[in-house]
Amino acid sequence: MRDRECRFPTCHRPAHDSDLDHVIPYQRSGDTNTANLIGLCRRHHRTKHTPGWHFHLTDTGSLHITTPTGHTYKSP
Repeated sequence: MRDRECRFPTCHRPAHDSDLDHVIPYQRSGDTNTANLIGLCRRHHRTKHTPGWHFHLTDTGSLHITTPTGHTYKSP
């Protein structure tokens, strides 16, 4: 319900075309629950796993993204 479209800023691909991805990777003890999952379209899912990108999901569900160049974006 929370992620009706890709969570990446300015992307509006619908959630039903998106991947659910762990913010804290499953391999590093990331839980599989709403506090650690976000919907990202395939393009932005791949971007998230590119070196230098950092994603942080707050307790309120706000997503903070830091790019390799240090720019930060906030997604509701």
